[in-house]
Amino acid sequence: MSDKAVSSGKVSAAQMAEMVFESIANDQFYIYSHPQALGNVQTRMEAIVQQQNPPNPFAARPDIGEKLKAELRS
Repeated sequence: MSDKAVSSGKVSAAQMAEMVFESIANDQFYIYSHPQALGNVQTRMEAIVQQQNPPNPFAARPDIGEKLKAELRS
């Protein structure tokens, strides 16, 4: 499953390496390969701070969650 998840990524290893070197040059600790996903991170962090169970990351797009599960099973 890990191989499939890595190989199906939309960010190449070369692109990620470039992001890492740029971040080092800019003294930036966090590197976001998919900044559009930060909303899910914020929601999860708020649940942690409020001592709640983690929210469903696919609540807004259940179709994506189902597709991901199906692809990981195949």
